[in-house]
Amino acid sequence: MRTVLIFTSLVSISTFANAQESSVDCDALYQRFVDEYPIDLASCDVSVAPYTLDECPVPQTKITKRPTSHMILAIDASGSMAGKLGKDTKMNIAKREAISFLNDIPNEVNVGLVVYGHQGNNQDDGKALSCSASEMVHGFKSRRSKIKDSIADLSPNGWTPLGGVLEFIGNELAQLSPPKDGDLAPVVYLISDGKETCGGDPVGAATALVDAGINTIVNTIGFDVDDATATQLQAISDTAGGTYFAAKDANALRNQLNAIKDAEAQQARFNYCTHLNAGRIGVVYHNAYVSLAGCYKRNDPSARQVAMIHYFNKATKENAPEAACADVLSQRIKDEVKPYRGWLKQRSTPLIEEPKKLISDYRAEMKQQLENRE
Repeated sequence: MRTVLIFTSLVSISTFANAQESSVDCDALYQRFVDEYPIDLASCDVSVAPYTLDECPVPQTKITKRPTSHMILAIDASGSMAGKLGKDTKMNIAKREAISFLNDIPNEVNVGLVVYGHQGNNQDDGKALSCSASEMVHGFKSRRSKIKDSIADLSPNGWTPLGGVLEFIGNELAQLSPPKDGDLAPVVYLISDGKETCGGDPVGAATALVDAGINTIVNTIGFDVDDATATQLQAISDTAGGTYFAAKDANALRNQLNAIKDAEAQQARFNYCTHLNAGRIGVVYHNAYVSLAGCYKRNDPSARQVAMIHYFNKATKENAPEAACADVLSQRIKDEVKPYRGWLKQRSTPLIEEPKKLISDYRAEMKQQLENRE
């Protein structure tokens, strides 16, 4: 028993002696990792580049309370549109001016065409079909040329379901993606030459549209209408946050549509300008963030630590002499990396949060300018 113990002790002493003879310079080994995986985060001090915002002229004409992203042009195709104003029918005048109107609406605005009262006829036997006739002839993604062709093909036929068409438009708009704060609102321009004749409640329909939270504005254009019809169309626009435009004849209709499209064009240019400015704010902060993140990646403290872990795992597995440095150097790299924890988050957070506030404040300022206009 004693002989075995003596032999074991001799073996242990011999092994220790061999380890001493084949010892590794741990400091030199560590320096190899330092050279291969440099950490120079002081060089990652980035700054946000200066930016200049364009002057965005505020639209002078206040058509709607909110800017337009989608527009619905709703045209009355009831039988009364066959009536004449001068030498031409109201239908032909409305079609001609509507096409001219579309020619100048900015391409950034998505336009849809709704027609109502275009089926059946204006007699009792055609009333049911006509009063149920509200159709999205072209959706928001349609080409303008297709929309204009369809307008040119319209003919006056039936009754006037103002309540029905407003309900129909509400359902169409409800299918759009829910708007986020600051998003542009869809706007409806409803042209009619007569009041509700299908027993509907257009003002009630407009109220329901608003109560349902549909983010829209309804503007009405009364084309050669009597006082009762003008009152009804005025009530619709008032309820749905829009404006009523009276057009007694062809020239008046043209002038009203021209005023609307000019206002929409001004609004679209204002929107585009403010979006570009918001983008200018965001891009300089984004570029600074990208520069910071790239510099951090090149000097990532964890890269040295990960490389060392892999190295010593392999050395230990292969029983390489360098494995003797594992414990001391692993602790050393842990102590060295510890102060860098949260370094990137601390410096990148302002580059993410500051532009959000700047852009939000800028949009609020632009919105206030719109609200302050006469």
